[in-house]
Amino acid sequence: MIKTLSLVLTDESRDAPALRAAIAIAGREEAHLDIACLGLEPVPLEAMPMAAAQIIVESGRADAEDRAQGLAAWAKAELPLDIRANVEARTVMSLNLTALAARVGRFSDLAVIARPYGRNRDHLAPAVAEALLFGTGAPVLVVPDAALDWSRPFRRVCLAWNGTDEAMRAARGALPFLCAAEAVDVVIIDPPLHAHDRSDPGGDLSLWLARHGVKAEVAVLARTQPRIADILTRFATERGCDAVVMGAYGHSRLREAMLGGATRDMLSQVPFPLLMAH
Repeated sequence: MIKTLSLVLTDESRDAPALRAAIAIAGREEAHLDIACLGLEPVPLEAMPMAAAQIIVESGRADAEDRAQGLAAWAKAELPLDIRANVEARTVMSLNLTALAARVGRFSDLAVIARPYGRNRDHLAPAVAEALLFGTGAPVLVVPDAALDWSRPFRRVCLAWNGTDEAMRAARGALPFLCAAEAVDVVIIDPPLHAHDRSDPGGDLSLWLARHGVKAEVAVLARTQPRIADILTRFATERGCDAVVMGAYGHSRLREAMLGGATRDMLSQVPFPLLMAH
């Protein structure tokens, strides 16, 4: 069950799709919505004269407070009267951003974010996304830029499965969405020869899902393209899936940043709503 949603806002235009999605889901699930509106304070450089540093910090703090209050006013204006929500304006230095974002989402059943990578994204969006994924233990719903109808549950869901802890946490966190869906496609791409379920790929997962009343079909796909993200996107598109569930950062963030990976690729595009967990 989803009873508490969390949302961290840092930019009005970028985070608007996430706010709309969070409001709709909170209304649909009769859940509480916690919204943190962040203004970023500057960090003074040690090389600066003390007087100059103090002026810059005080000016930057005032700008950050104005920014946070502006975001809070915007969020409150968007909230319908029947939504139970708490909107808080906070200022934070960049060094403390990830810790604060993690605290916001720690006691939520679902954190909601906008697309963190790609065009028109600054350094704040990835920092918030990674803080929620790594620091909360909660599932994270990544919202596409395009407008969607969030008033109804996902009709068909693609569940990417590779047997990892991250994939299992994502599946468990997505249970409210999976149970509400009419159909779930469990997608396994190029399973290793030594996998314990080689004779029945995804069998244990399908049995667990069935006990929760989830109607799941398993599709085992060959790796016909270099990028896992492209295979998942094509499959989900062809099947008419409304969302994709997958584990996040099975490899290190550094490796994904340097060499690429399914998580980074999907977070850069977000072709569908993505429900992720680490």
